[in-house]
Amino acid sequence: MKVSYIGLGVMGMGMALNLANSEKEGEIDYLVCDANPNALEQFNEKGIKTTTNITDTVDSDFIFLCLPDLEIVKEVVFGENGLLKHMKPGQKIVDFSTISYLGAIEIAETCRTNGIEYLDCPISGQHAKSMEGTLSIMCGGNEEIFNTIKPMLDRMGTQVLYMGENGAGQLTKMINNCALNICCASFSELLPVGVKLGLDPEKLSDVLMTATGSSFASKTLLPKVLEGNFEHGFSLERAYKDMQSMYEVLVKYQIPLPTLNGTMQTYQLALNNGQGDYYKHAMICYYEDLLGVKVRKKTLKKGQSIK
Repeated sequence: MKVSYIGLGVMGMGMALNLANSEKEGEIDYLVCDANPNALEQFNEKGIKTTTNITDTVDSDFIFLCLPDLEIVKEVVFGENGLLKHMKPGQKIVDFSTISYLGAIEIAETCRTNGIEYLDCPISGQHAKSMEGTLSIMCGGNEEIFNTIKPMLDRMGTQVLYMGENGAGQLTKMINNCALNICCASFSELLPVGVKLGLDPEKLSDVLMTATGSSFASKTLLPKVLEGNFEHGFSLERAYKDMQSMYEVLVKYQIPLPTLNGTMQTYQLALNNGQGDYYKHAMICYYEDLLGVKVRKKTLKKGQSIK
């Protein structure tokens, strides 16, 4: 069996390494592909086959993708020299990219008309989890194919779930991301109000990280807010696009979600305030500027910013 992996970015690198490192000799003919030759160095050092040309992968039984967005996925699959131009019926594409629910359904339908099965299997977790092989993977598509590839998915994630037909994986990821975004928007709006009215930012943050108003977002991101650290490999602007994908579904099915709509407005305020290149907790900067306060530690370590 031949397996190829395309896309060695922030998340894909660790996933591809875990798949390669747990490979038993001779079990799989394994090839990794990325347009950036530097991304291939670790694999070359391990004696793993590499390429910068996606057409070298087209004879694979399974082609795994981990790409930045829907446009790039479509280009790789449907482009002028894309996968679908060369693949034969019976081959499979497994897509770890985070794209839209409607986009995943469209890709799956087009692939199926060409005899190719497509599974949407978006991932959840940060870079460290991708390196550790402890990601959550949510899969949509043919269940029999999912069961076939699950041993490979288990090498990359500790929570691997079959969610339903094509699009179900992306819909699950979208709902998870939107819930995280709502939690992040809530503390971004409320914390500066407390500081404006005299509360200590560190003590208030401690409450929001431990009491009934706590969430994964507050526990993970409030320590970074207090340090003035808004850098991340995934930008607020890209996070907003995830909500746009959810909004497309709400429009199509005429579903009103006022809390999500309000969160999108908070994102829009942050984007217009210049926080688009930072991570989503940078939304708090808009409200800090509005109220003339900073939610920061009293004393920052050397090199830390109060931006």
